[in-house]
This record gives sequence, structure tokens and C-alpha cells, in this order.
Amino acid sequence: MRLGIDFGTTNSAAVVYDGHTLTSIDIFSPEKSAILPSLIYINREHQAKLGLDAGREYAQRETGRPVRWRSKRVGVIETWFASTGSSPILVAQDIVATYDEAAYGRLLQSVKTALRNDFYGGTQIFDRFYPFDELIALLLKRLKDSAEKQLKQTCDEVVIGRPVKFSDRPGVSMRAEEIIYKAARLAGFKDIAFHAEPVGAMYVYHIAATERKLALVFDFGGGTLDLTIAEVGAGITPNILATRGVLVGGDDLDRRIMQSLFKYFGDDPTRDIMLPHDFLELLNNWQTMPELSRPQHADMLRDLRLKSKYPQTIDALETLVSKNLGYALFSAIEEAKCQLTSSLTAELKFEYENIHIRERITRTQFEAMIRPEVKQVREGIDHVLEDAGVAADQIDVVLRTGGSSLVPAFVNMLADMFGRGKLHEMDALISVVGGLGIIAREDAGLRGDYRCKYVENPAEVIMNIKANGEAAYRPYFMRVGVKCYVDQDTMVRKIPVELNQLPAIMTAYLDRENSDDELLQFRLPYPAKVYIAYQASALQLPHWLEDFTRQDNLTLEIESEWWGVKELFFYSKTFPAGEVVLGGNAADGFKGKNDTTYLVVVERLTS
Repeated sequence: MRLGIDFGTTNSAAVVYDGHTLTSIDIFSPEKSAILPSLIYINREHQAKLGLDAGREYAQRETGRPVRWRSKRVGVIETWFASTGSSPILVAQDIVATYDEAAYGRLLQSVKTALRNDFYGGTQIFDRFYPFDELIALLLKRLKDSAEKQLKQTCDEVVIGRPVKFSDRPGVSMRAEEIIYKAARLAGFKDIAFHAEPVGAMYVYHIAATERKLALVFDFGGGTLDLTIAEVGAGITPNILATRGVLVGGDDLDRRIMQSLFKYFGDDPTRDIMLPHDFLELLNNWQTMPELSRPQHADMLRDLRLKSKYPQTIDALETLVSKNLGYALFSAIEEAKCQLTSSLTAELKFEYENIHIRERITRTQFEAMIRPEVKQVREGIDHVLEDAGVAADQIDVVLRTGGSSLVPAFVNMLADMFGRGKLHEMDALISVVGGLGIIAREDAGLRGDYRCKYVENPAEVIMNIKANGEAAYRPYFMRVGVKCYVDQDTMVRKIPVELNQLPAIMTAYLDRENSDDELLQFRLPYPAKVYIAYQASALQLPHWLEDFTRQDNLTLEIESEWWGVKELFFYSKTFPAGEVVLGGNAADGFKGKNDTTYLVVVERLTS
């Protein structure tokens, strides 16, 4: 059974289409809803709750509790530096983890938004690092399991919606799609395809339209605005003329309201009192607010209170960040924003100890707050019309979908541009996923070339492994929490998301002193990039590794109960199909302290 899945910034959903009827998948939870809020709560035992259950658990356990920061030494990084004398200097630097010891768990919201960041690879939750794809997999697996329970059959095929673009930076969108692909594999899907989310919304209208029409899809969700212009209807295959993504979403509108509340927490330029810029950046997101309660900010907060004309606002700021109230405050902001879609005013009330927020926000005030976002949206529409080579008056219908498309400022803007009679409101929560279900039924999803990197068995990519040492090396998949040496219980503690799930070779820890010029041989059935994770403590690399390229943005951490955490640097080299020979860990040319054996990761090339 092939599913359509909308993995959304705010909500996620799944449907199946049988050629006549769209069937929503009910998420197994107390609410029996067809919508899964994209919330993840992971407790200290690494048990995960999702959706509304996650929000309730966080509100019950975390809201109002004190934040208590502690630091713990988890390992050491040793690095050799050249000196003016005859001998190099070995510098040891402790790896210190800082954590909130009072936390019962961690809540993750708007996970999809982090796909815009090409440097974000995951997050540390208590004593475990979660690669980004593993977090997304939790939500996708819940949707898959719910579908199989409801439909009473295996659902291994899926079409997943994605924004037109995740970022303006080249390569970020493809990286983001590949991360979601890997998440879908972890969730258990076998055949995974993608399609643009606004095209999904268009398909629902397309199958019902008896006449050929030129449609503009205005898909405005929590993370992005996606625009598509296409000829649809009349039983003819849709003809997509242009698509464009605008990096504005409902979360940005929430932050505008939050900025209007900064005056309650010590920042009010109208009264000549201002907070440092980095403080304001942290206050813009409820998940970063607790960072202001870290010990290094204590002196600054104390100084601000002494100098402020309104010290009670700094007291309120300390309460906000030290009592973990950000999620509750942003929930109140979201509620007020929703009120303004149907009312001209909204009451925003938030009371906790010395925080007393009572704001009456008018729709006019809100529209003034979001004027930069309205401008961005208008420019995006102008650009997509230009891309399609059509004028506004040629558009026959404007299909509005997504929660943010309900905001009157954007409804009125569309009415002014195209005429109110052309606006067609689709179901704000399920129109995209419905279209993805239709696309899935027609097997019209798009499959990326990166798929060839990921196989069912690592021996499909790494063949005929032979090593000169006493231990037998073997292939495996590189993952956090997986043993990486055949002869010792050393585990992978942290890995770049780019290399997670790739085939790898499990080497032997006891071979760390091996000085053979040819230690390890294996065969590549395809051209591939070979990554070597080599000890960071090396002063000089062995000669066989010198023609590999250092990957400055990629590091690996491994952990042993005996010596804690150690960091390894990645070096890479592209090989054609055929035999690969690698030297010993301490082969000719090596200098430094030899405390780990290198690890091998193989990435099959897509072309």
C-alpha cells in the first residue's frame, strides 16, 4: 500500500487513495485524530512521546520547574602542536557536557525548520546524541504504524511532501530531502519518493475540476510558503508552469508577536532600555530561552537589573528563562494569533509569579508587526508569476491552504491581486496530504539519485574485506550507539548526519599499533568516496593517508567505558570501482600518540 505523507513544521498527516476515495489515517492516540502535531518529547530513559502526548507531557513535567545547569567531563581531546623547540607539544582539552539536571525530558518542536540549516546534524539529549534523521524517523514511523494498524496491511511505499525549497543556499534543499529519505528508511519504508507540497494541494483540486484552469497554489504553513502555478483539471495531466519557495512561515509571525512582548522582559527602546542583541535572539524562540539562565549570563542579568529603570522587568526575564516558561508563553501567542483570524482583537494573557502580561492586540497592530513578512510574500507571488510568464488577471483560481493562509492580511492581499471571487479555500490541514495520496496512487513521486548510497546489506557496497591483523574485520552500518570495533565494546557516540546509515568497516582496536603499509583490503563494486575517521591526537598522518582530503566540517566521537570519549577527524578520497588498499594505523610517516584505530565509511557515488 502506497501512502501519501505530509511531514509538516507544525502538523503531520498520512492518507491513502484507492482511485476514488481519500482515506485519512487516524493516529493511534487518545484523541484518534488524523493530525499528528510534529512534537517530540524524549525523557531521560530515551522513551519518546509524540504529538499531543508530547505537548502534554512537557507541560506537566517541565513548565514552571527550575532550570539547574551542571557540567560533566565526558572525555578528552588530545592535539599535537608544533613548537619553537625540538619537540611538539601535546595539548589535552577536556570534553565537557553542560546539561539541565532538573529536566525530566526534552521537547522538540518545528523540527522540519532545522532542515534549512546545512550545518545542523542533530542534537544531544541527555547522554545520547540524536542524528537529525533519527528524530524525523520517530514521526514518520508513528504515521506508518498507524496506517498499517488501520488498513491491516503492510505500508512500505510512500510519497512524502517537501517544500519547493528549504533554503536560498545551494545544495541545502537536496541535503534536506536526503535526510528525510534516510528518516523514512529508518521508519521502515522501502520505496520512498517525494513531491513538492503545493503540487500536492493542487492535485486535490485537479481531480475534481471538470474544466481546464490556470491555478495558483498558495501553500502557507508553519515553516515556509510554497507557490505553484499550473494548468489543472479537465482530466488532463497537470502542466506545472512555475514553482517558488519563500522562506516565511507561521513561526515567523509568532516571533513578531513575541518581539512586541520584549518590553515585559527588559527591552523597550521607547523608554530607552535595551537588552543585548544576543539576549533578544535567544528570546525569539522558546527552545533557546533557557540558554539565558546559564551561569555565564548571571553577571549580565545582575548588571542589567542594577542599571534598569524598571528592575521588575529583569526579574520577569529571569523567571521566564529559569522556570522553563517559553513553551507556555508561545502557546499563548499562538492562541492569540489564531483569534485574530476571525476577530478584530485578541486578548493575550500570561500570568506566572512576577510575569504579568495582559495585552489587547488588534488586527491592525498585528498586521503592522508582520509587514516585513507580507512584503516578502507579495514579492514571492510577483516572482512566481514572472517565472510562469503570466499576469495576475490570467489566474483563474487561487488555492489557499496551510494554517497561515488563514491570516486575513494574506487573504486580503490575494483578493487585491487576483479578485476575491477567485480565492478557493482548501482544508488548511489535509489538502496537501490528500494530493500527496493521489500522487502516490499514480506513482508520480520523484526519486533522488542519492538512493543508491543506501542499501539493505553493507556487503553490497564493501566486498571481500581482508585484514592482516588477528581479528576479522567486517562490514556494518555506521550509526550512533553501534559498536565500531570487532574486539572492544567501543560505541559510536556522535556522527555527522551526512554519514549516518552509510556502510562502514568495523576494524580492530588492537590494530592501533599496526605499522604495515598494506593492512586492509576490500573491493568496491561501484565508484565511491571512502572516508577514514582518524585519531585527532595524531601529530602527523601516515603516508598512505596523506593524499586523502581533510573534511573540516565532519568529526566523529566514539566512547568507551574505559577511556571515555575520543574525537576522530574525517579524511576522504574518491576511488573507482575495484580494489582499495589501506595502510596500518601507525604506518610509515605517523607521529603522535596512538590510542585508537581508524574507522572506514563508504559512500557510493551517484554518478
